[in-house]
Amino acid sequence: MKRKKGFSNPFFILFLFVFITITTITVEFYHIFTLKEYIDTEISRALNIATDFAMLDEYRMEHISMIDIPIAKNEFYSYLHNEMKLNSSNERIENGKVVYTLVINKLTAENDPVRFEASGIVRTKPVLLSNLVPINVDIPFKVKARNQRYE
Repeated sequence: MKRKKGFSNPFFILFLFVFITITTITVEFYHIFTLKEYIDTEISRALNIATDFAMLDEYRMEHISMIDIPIAKNEFYSYLHNEMKLNSSNERIENGKVVYTLVINKLTAENDPVRFEASGIVRTKPVLLSNLVPINVDIPFKVKARNQRYE
């Protein structure tokens, strides 16, 4: 039997195409997943710190939990800018490029029971395809913080 030239080349090219596609999708989803986990953790930390900072001490002696809502919101935004290194437009910039933009759609605080919530989206660009495809990926988040007393 005589082998024909070029018979295996289309299968090899198809295999490479499928392999590269699956690898690219995997890397992009991993990037999205790790960024979402990072944002959820940092926003949760910011909400908890702001809630603890804004607790009104004069009510603690009577076992009443109350917060000063404007102070809590100021402390929350202070954490975003100082610890998460966001600029005034809520963008994280590294090496002259915007890594992600944090868009907070809703920030609510309540006194009874003490609850502080933030929701919005994280807008980022794909890691591998950012030069080829000019799209943004929006990753939603919703984080809550509560002050609970255990007695």
